[in-house]
Amino acid sequence: MFSLLTRLKRKILRLFKVQSESRQGRQPTVRSRTIKFLLLALISVLVGIFYPGEQLYDPLDMPRRGDFCQEEITATSQIVVYKTEQELAEEREVVRLSVPYVVDHDAGVKRTVFRELRSFFEVIDSLQKNTDSATVVRPGSWPDIAARFPSLDRQAIGQSFWRTDLKDVYTRLQHILREDIYRVGVLADRGMLPVEAGKNVLVSTGERENIYPRNRVLDLAQANAHLLTAINRLSAGVPIDADYYYLVGRAFIRPSLQPNPEAYQQRLDEELATISNVKEVVNSGEVIVRSGARVTERQQRILQEQIVLQRAEAEKESWLLVSAPVVARLLMVTASFVGLYLLLYYIRRDVFNSNARLLALLLVFALQLTLVYMADRWDLSVYLFPVAILPMMVTILYDAEVGILSTLVLALLLGMMHRFNFSLCLMTMAVGIVACFTSQRVRRRSHFVKIMISVSLAYAVFILLVESMKMAPGTEFATNIGFGLINGMISVFLTIGLLPLFESLFGITTDITLLELSDLNHPLLKRLALEAPGTFQHSLNTGNLCEAGAKAIGGNSLLARVGAYYHDVGKTEIPEYYVENQLSIKSKHESLTPSMSAIVLATHVKKGRALGEEAGLPDDILNFIEEHHGTMVMTYFYDKAIKQGADPSTRDKFRYPGPKPQTRETGIAMLADAAEAASRTLDKPTPARIDGLIQRIINDRFESGELNECPLTLRDLAGIKKAFSQILIAAFHQRVVYPTREKAEKIN
Repeated sequence: MFSLLTRLKRKILRLFKVQSESRQGRQPTVRSRTIKFLLLALISVLVGIFYPGEQLYDPLDMPRRGDFCQEEITATSQIVVYKTEQELAEEREVVRLSVPYVVDHDAGVKRTVFRELRSFFEVIDSLQKNTDSATVVRPGSWPDIAARFPSLDRQAIGQSFWRTDLKDVYTRLQHILREDIYRVGVLADRGMLPVEAGKNVLVSTGERENIYPRNRVLDLAQANAHLLTAINRLSAGVPIDADYYYLVGRAFIRPSLQPNPEAYQQRLDEELATISNVKEVVNSGEVIVRSGARVTERQQRILQEQIVLQRAEAEKESWLLVSAPVVARLLMVTASFVGLYLLLYYIRRDVFNSNARLLALLLVFALQLTLVYMADRWDLSVYLFPVAILPMMVTILYDAEVGILSTLVLALLLGMMHRFNFSLCLMTMAVGIVACFTSQRVRRRSHFVKIMISVSLAYAVFILLVESMKMAPGTEFATNIGFGLINGMISVFLTIGLLPLFESLFGITTDITLLELSDLNHPLLKRLALEAPGTFQHSLNTGNLCEAGAKAIGGNSLLARVGAYYHDVGKTEIPEYYVENQLSIKSKHESLTPSMSAIVLATHVKKGRALGEEAGLPDDILNFIEEHHGTMVMTYFYDKAIKQGADPSTRDKFRYPGPKPQTRETGIAMLADAAEAASRTLDKPTPARIDGLIQRIINDRFESGELNECPLTLRDLAGIKKAFSQILIAAFHQRVVYPTREKAEKIN
């Protein structure tokens, strides 16, 4: 399963992987052109229709909320402004909370409670009068009372026979039940009424209705608690037996309230039916917005309703009138992206020829526009639009030239799509160009801090200039500058998070990617150091030569050095067949024919390419593996074969598979590889000999045509030779001979 997922991942990456300029087809095919036009059509339609989609049919001259109206706008006909779904939902919620729960009050329960309470005390009083004391103390007469009052505790019944204050007890309990318990009523369980803040309860007693807060309605448990509280309050002023009072009083509490959900729902439906979906009516000729006034949210909604009416009238006349804004919008967006295509075609043909590079660039555009759209939908300040993300990402993924071209197109798009907002267009260009120039070389994490500071300052300076011309209030002025500083920081953080996605998906080689690959703990380099240590040292030395040579001619020194680190990784398969790894005196090739030796040596190119693809190396690094030998002849084994009687026409069998170097950096790697290896054969590596050796190698590669396909000039070759000489002379510098201990003792 793991191997299947790995193969699937490789296929996906190979599909989107960006090829280096040297590997792109010289003549674009019909299929390639078709894909380019499809990408153009797709991005134009998506941006033209969906960004922002809700303003697709709105005229550009209609002011939005917060804008200053240039001229007075009046209603051309009667305008009915309808409430939004959110407003209707909020109004329904207000009505729902205002309609109280309905509970029915049974007055008969209250009368029954007081009647039973009076009856109990009358029975006890009658027994006390008709029975002598000796009989009272016997519990034989209790069952009749307990049967008549089943909820009454037997202990309370027993105590009642001995009390002489039954009239006072009855009077006090009656008062507590009337004033504290049954003033509103008692529910069986208050959980029958849902808990909602601000919700009241309507108690219906026949024709009479009273509304109380929900917490005023008691259930049985709360009624008992209120009874105990009232008795304790009474006992604080009058010496009474509180326990007895409580035992007797709680026995007579009964539920007198019953929820009536049907009546509640009926009342609620009646109130909801009174809600109108019309928010406001504006008569024809009324002024909607006066000239010079700032458009409010209410006025914007009226203007939008007027546009809907005008659109409906236009539909009656012709559908072309309604479609005109959409068609014009699509044409403007398409023209913007066509302009980008033309700029790339004439200025950066390498990006234009690569469909993968075009797709990556257009996806960055889509991502940037999506982020701006989200900020706009959230009603954020225009100074919080993260317009610096595209310039930074494109500059890091490609270079500053493509970044500036893309920034200009982005500024044009945002200006058009936001109703020709010149301020937004100018901010995108100003901040974007600063972001492009500061993002050219990102080789350390500290560079992102510099970018963050530069972009934030660019925002702040732009806001300072624009808001000064607007004469904005001090608080608004400071707030907007704060927005700009925050925007600069957030944009950089988003760029750092999004860059790896594009690098890994499209295989684009950035300086950050090269820095990660230059780590000598990379699995491929670690394996090379362990399995082919001689080749590893040779690769490090070659990397130093490549870096110096690239710097001398203004090439990409980081790419040259990292590419040289990996150019011989294919030798890890059979390292013992390469001289730098042969620790024994006898060579493995002595037992092979020259043609077989040539095949063995040539395999490290193909093996290296395969290992690099498995490790996910970008195409720019893989080119070093394939091109560092070009199509050179392995002269040692070819001459050996000729001496053994081979046909001279078999020369091509002893060539490396190629291709020849296609870039300046891979051309430098070819020369550095040969110079580093050959320098180790010098008996006395004096500066003159080293200089002559380098010159012979350059002449040999030049005369054999290996450098014909890379853009190295004669001036470049002279600079490379000088840089190589300095490195190799320093590497083979002479040391003084230190005397041994025995010689030092003899001298002394």
